[in-house]
Amino acid sequence: MLNVRTMKKDTLHTVMLQQLYALNYVWLRFEGLIQQKAPEAYMGEEHYQLYEDYGAEEARRLVKALGFPREEIKDLVRFLQHSHWAIFENVEIAELTASSFRVRTLDCSAQRAAKKWGLEYYDCGTGGLRIRNGFYKGINPRAKVQRIFTPPEARPEGRPALASCEWLISLE
Repeated sequence: MLNVRTMKKDTLHTVMLQQLYALNYVWLRFEGLIQQKAPEAYMGEEHYQLYEDYGAEEARRLVKALGFPREEIKDLVRFLQHSHWAIFENVEIAELTASSFRVRTLDCSAQRAAKKWGLEYYDCGTGGLRIRNGFYKGINPRAKVQRIFTPPEARPEGRPALASCEWLISLE
């Protein structure tokens, strides 16, 4: 087993970041495989349940690892800043009210990968909603996630040209 306690922090960071990139890559490849080999399961309820389960598991592990409070909207923002979205993506977070914030992904890596693989876009709307529901509800069951836009929907007027998707997170 890798002895992380003896590693230099920058080396450990590099190794773990590369592991996360590998996981992200394989996730997208698995989706393509499911779409090809099991089209009846692709984008079905069981498929999307995996997204929700992933979000909930990520939240559970971050709650355990970080021990942050989980009651206020600022707490959800704090967990987001430690999530896979913050690792892989350029996320723009704006607190809107005491009980809501907006998060945008700018120049999304999945959208770039889709274009690189010859696709017009990566359809992340339903899966993105489910993973975020699992994540935020795993932190605070009162969390509500609303999709503002995702590909292939047109970017609403007034959004930055690099905005790939946008979400509204609130506490009810």
